Amino acid sequence: MGVVSQLRIHESGNSSLRRHHSCSSENTVITRNLSIVLLSAIAQIGAAQPDLSGIWMLNGRATERELLLTPLGEQLQADYDLLEDDPSLYCVPASTSRVWANPNVRIEIAQRDDRIDISYEFFDLRREIPLGDESVLPRGPSTRNISGTFFPEMGSSIARYEGDRLIIESSRHAAGIIRTSRGVPQSDNTITTEELWVEGDTLFLEHTYLDTTLFEEPFVLDYRFRRLDEDEIGLYECTEADYDWFEELNAPEEEEAA
Repeated sequence: MGVVSQLRIHESGNSSLRRHHSCSSENTVITRNLSIVLLSAIAQIGAAQPDLSGIWMLNGRATERELLLTPLGEQLQADYDLLEDDPSLYCVPASTSRVWANPNVRIEIAQRDDRIDISYEFFDLRREIPLGDESVLPRGPSTRNISGTFFPEMGSSIARYEGDRLIIESSRHAAGIIRTSRGVPQSDNTITTEELWVEGDTLFLEHTYLDTTLFEEPFVLDYRFRRLDEDEIGLYECTEADYDWFEELNAPEEEEAA
């Protein structure tokens, strides 16, 4: 057998070995990737989905972290007049934060297969939030009252689970008021994240507002709610109000005497 023939046989053998080694390496990579995917899936299955369902009530006041407003935010806050500009006077939710922060009213959370339903006793609001990514983001507001009026001040929302927490992301807000007591503003650029989790019979909510036109840094509020042993929420049946009681409370004594 000539040298050339021997080289061809040798190269052919090496080629077969290389193909075998290549296939073996590819199989190892595929097996490793499949293992990673399976372990990830098992971890997700094993993660405890939070049990948020039930009726809750604010426990103590909502607290807020440092507020750093932009010049526009400061101007809007300075122009705000509680006795004239609070949407609550007209049974309109000023913002999602305002609704979460209202004391002595019930909030019912229902976890469905494809969505989260939140019923607020305050203003008889009903919020329907689909589970999924931006492809399921509603075109219109996610919140209406029982009469069918929708409120863009509450934004359009989607939700997802991350481990033992529920994350709600909202956008497409109308201008509103985050903190009506001191006129912290909300604009149509505002994006919010609500992170909810449960420890025992306490529901925690971390509510983050992002809006570079209004805030130098994200504005964050924290809430705690206690679980109630109740089956349903009542009707609020809001009617338009005013702040006459506020003015009377702060009237000079001589005016009251008169």
